[in-house]
Amino acid sequence: MSDAGNVNLGFVVEVIQGNALTVTTDVLGVKHTSSPGGLGAQVRKYLPEDAGMLPGAEEYRIWAGRGVAQAEYILMLGAPPTFALRYPQLRDLGRRFLEALWNEGLDVQHFTTTIHGVRTGIGLDEIEAFRSLLLGMADAYEAGHYPPTLERITFVEQDENRVRLLKDALTQFLPDAPATAQRQTTAEPEAVTAMMAGPESFEPEFRKPEANEMTPHVFVAMPFKGDYDDQFYLAIQPVVSEMGFLCERMDLDTFTGDIVERMLDRIRSACLVIALLDGANPNVYLEVGFAWGVETPTVLIAHQDEKLPFDVRSQRVLLYERIYLLKRMLAGELKRLLL
Repeated sequence: MSDAGNVNLGFVVEVIQGNALTVTTDVLGVKHTSSPGGLGAQVRKYLPEDAGMLPGAEEYRIWAGRGVAQAEYILMLGAPPTFALRYPQLRDLGRRFLEALWNEGLDVQHFTTTIHGVRTGIGLDEIEAFRSLLLGMADAYEAGHYPPTLERITFVEQDENRVRLLKDALTQFLPDAPATAQRQTTAEPEAVTAMMAGPESFEPEFRKPEANEMTPHVFVAMPFKGDYDDQFYLAIQPVVSEMGFLCERMDLDTFTGDIVERMLDRIRSACLVIALLDGANPNVYLEVGFAWGVETPTVLIAHQDEKLPFDVRSQRVLLYERIYLLKRMLAGELKRLLL
């Protein structure tokens, strides 16, 4: 921590790959929800004696980080249930992280957190979830509700594909950090850094409000396995994003009434459903069936070696051999259907 008292003119923001519990930092920010997964759940395992002090939905708690993480303090914010987490709630979460540190009067130089709302059954668009968190932090800056000593905010993510996606997004959202600030980062040499202050520090096209339930989106039905990450991150997600739509997918392995209801709603309101049929995943076929039932347009894709069931063979299916060819075919199909 620093005893400096100068008012900060902005923060360096960086995205790194790793485990947030092992990053040396002043404060690690996590959220507390009813979900059994996520970074907050990992931290809760180390706080059995303090379980009665877990924060309510609008509260926060701060613990010493010793024995939990390589952070001097753990900041835990209470958050809505996972199934109710949307982009406005993520913007609020970003604001509340910095406001809590400001309320406590901590001389924080380095704050670390992770990307929230993307490894849950609700399947928010990862780029928009990231932007929403950043907008909330910019709101705290604009209101003056942040530690004046804060210099650096680090987002830590374990998944290599998601790290690449978020680094690319950061370079679009915000201007580059000055060289002096880059030398102060914890990240590897190829890390991407940017400088953020208030909402006006974003590039003009990214200053718009966070997405809501009415923002046009494409729903992706696909297996939630690492075997299919290339299809999503190198073909499906880039094409959907480049066309200006949110790209949302849901993990139906977390099958609850709320998640199923959310799935139905997002399929019903989607501009289009893209279904990856590789692996013959039953949940994917369930989602396709829902889409057909509510007459949402669908694009079916499968590897050319995939053995498709009889009732799908009669449908139009984009058969691909390589990922770059899938991206090309999908771009043409979406332009035909959505533009």
